[in-house]
Amino acid sequence: MRHGVVDQFDQDKSYGFIKDDLTHAKYFVFRTAIQAEGKQRLQVGQRVKYQLAQGKRGLQCVNVYLD
Repeated sequence: MRHGVVDQFDQDKSYGFIKDDLTHAKYFVFRTAIQAEGKQRLQVGQRVKYQLAQGKRGLQCVNVYLD
């Protein structure tokens, strides 16, 4: 799994971006990719681990877990 930090996340629109620790690239993330019980929320600056998958517009985060 990859590791990164939440760079942006809009709770109202349910999407944001995660910045990868190694490459410093930013990847798109939908709220539905978050693997957590209860409310699926991410906070800016929060550490996460995730996988990448090909989406309609390029690579995006899937299977996102709080780190």
